[in-house]
This record gives sequence, structure tokens and C-alpha cells, in this order.
Amino acid sequence: MKVRFEGVIVSFESMDERRVQVYGSIEGAPAEFTLVVSEDKFNELLRLGIGQRIEGEAIKVSDSPLVLRLD
Repeated sequence: MKVRFEGVIVSFESMDERRVQVYGSIEGAPAEFTLVVSEDKFNELLRLGIGQRIEGEAIKVSDSPLVLRLD
């Protein structure tokens, strides 16, 4: 299911998958969530740094913990 998200990047995690921790909202409701992104997108966001605003549409992977995948 695709959802609209927006928020501010608060941390980066690069293990098996490239993950970005975001504090913001999903479909207008306040949320803190993990955004799984491609390696290229991860590198772009890493270059921009913590505190960068991000928004878009992503697929909800999990509710607990809240995880979205940006395709």
C-alpha cells in the first residue's frame, strides 16, 4: 500500500539495507519511521545530511516497527 510521507532525516543506517530514520508524518499523522532506500538515493541523502527535509510516496512494509520502502 502506497502512502504519502514527509519529515526530517534524523539518522542513517547502512547494514544489509540502506535505511534512513525520519521524524515527520505519514498521511498527515505524526510518525517516526524507517525509510528503506536504494544505494544511490542513500548516498544522495547522506551527502545532504541530517536535518534534511524529505517527502514523497513509499510502500508501507511494516507497521511495527513502522517501515516504508521508497522505490
